[in-house]
Formats: sequence, structure tokens, C-alpha cells
Amino acid sequence: KQKLGLCCALIHDPDLLILDEPTTGVDPLSRRQFWELIDRIRARRPGMSVVVATAYMEEAELFDWLVAMDDGKVIGTGSPAELRTQTGQASLDGAFIQLLPEAKRRSHQALLIPPRHSGGDAYAIEADGLSQRFGDFTAVDRVSFQIERGEIFGFLGSNGCGKTTTMKMLTGLLPPSDGVARLFGKTVDARDLETRKQVGYMSQAFSLYGELTVAANLDLHARLFHLPDARRGPRIAELMQRFGLTEYAGQAAAALPLGIRQRLSLAVAVVHEPKLLILDEPTSGVDPVARDQFWALLVELSRQQGVTIFIST
Repeated sequence: KQKLGLCCALIHDPDLLILDEPTTGVDPLSRRQFWELIDRIRARRPGMSVVVATAYMEEAELFDWLVAMDDGKVIGTGSPAELRTQTGQASLDGAFIQLLPEAKRRSHQALLIPPRHSGGDAYAIEADGLSQRFGDFTAVDRVSFQIERGEIFGFLGSNGCGKTTTMKMLTGLLPPSDGVARLFGKTVDARDLETRKQVGYMSQAFSLYGELTVAANLDLHARLFHLPDARRGPRIAELMQRFGLTEYAGQAAAALPLGIRQRLSLAVAVVHEPKLLILDEPTSGVDPVARDQFWALLVELSRQQGVTIFIST
């Protein structure tokens, strides 16, 4: 899809190509192929300039010149090597964080993930030979795994490899063609609302109602999961404070910066205090600071509250 978008932008042989986060959510192999394609085009047309917006620092390492921005202001310029030298950092991630205003820099902490104590033989998720076919096309082919309670389980793969389809089978949104999925020892059944209430799902495409405010999104999902009236208000206030959403309470979800929107999506997914979180590519296109803040919340949920986290990336 991204390659098609690039072809459309190049069809009239422009002298200036502007790419706005062209590889957000794209897997590493496809991303590399995308930039190799850009390099070949530039080799044929050396006079063409390319302006790229990106949150991927390893991608920015490939560029000739960088402008780092925060809150609409330029906070640093130079080649990747110059920015690392200016800040005394070994990586662009570190350089970007070092360039931020002092208040933001002070609030950022290096991400540490403490060891997990094994939950023994208690499994939160069991997949046994899961398959999904659409006509003659096999999207998922006999997938099996077991995930212990409290574990952070990474589900890795390229775009279109079947990660999202597997997640839909695990949540009961899509019945498997073959095989069995179990949550907390019970076979997944879309009609079993008690088991569904133990799961929080943050989808790749849709988690929020963009026209609703931050507070209204949380309130709606709390009602959908039948939180009692006496519990609903305190739970929403607790999540707003813990996830740093209080100052955005009255803003529409669609108007939020991506990092804040992802934090809201996570808050919505845990509003009913599920035992299992299923997150589909939750940090695509998020800058290093927002990504670390998001992961700090996940680590707290896993290590302090025993929530099992199944995350695709």
C-alpha cells in the first residue's frame, strides 16, 4: 500500500518529494525495501529533494540532514552524526531525548523491565492448531502456543502474516476454521460474556470514538463492560490520573497527538480491569519518549498487577 502511494506521488516526476511518516506500521523488511526504492529513484534523479517526517530513529540515521521538533519548535538540526556529537549520545534515540526541553527530559526515565516470577502451569492463553481460511486462501496455518499468566508475550511478524487474524480468533471475534483457542482454561466462545470481560483488546485500526472526548470514551467503555455506577467514576478518575490524561479530558480523541491517543486506547482497554490484554501494534509511529511511557504502563500492569499481555509488533 505504501509503495502504491509512493508511485502515485512520483507519477509526474516531481523535483520535490514530501513523505509524511511513510513507513508507520510497516515491518522492517518492507521498510528496508521502501527506502531502497527511494535510493534507486534518487540515483536516477540526483536533483530530486526528499523531505521525510518520521518517528523511527533508526530510519532517521539514513538521512543526510535532520530537523528535530517538539511542540512545533525546532530543537536541533544537523546530520545524524552531528546530533549525536552535540548531545554526547551514542544513539539518535538518546540524542532526541537529550534535545527535549528540560521539563520533558526530567520526566523521562530509562525503561527497565524487572524479571517475571513464573506463574507455573497456569496458562492465560492456549492456542492449539489454530487455522483460518478465507475461501482458498489460508491466512493462519495450524498455530499453537501457550502463554503463562502475567507474561508479556511478543507476537512478531511482517505485515499480512496473520498476526491480527490470530488475535481475532483469540478474542472470539472470528471463529477458527480449525483448532481450539482457550482463555484461562475455557474454550473461546464469542457468546461467553464472562470470559470476554476478562480480556482487554486494543486493535490496530479502531479502539476509540474520535468525535467523543477522552472522558466520554472511557465512560462509554466502562458502561459497555457493565461497571457499576459506584465504581465507574472512581475507576475513570484513577485511569485519567495514572495515564496522564487529566489535562486532555475534554478534548476529542481524534484531535489528540498520537502518543496521547495510544495511552487513551490502553486506558480504554483496561477500564474494566481485565486479566488479559491483547494489543495489536500499539506503538507504531510513536516517538521514543511516548513509546517508553507506554511501555512503562505495560510493565506496571504485568509486574505489579499480574495482567497477561499479548502484543503484536
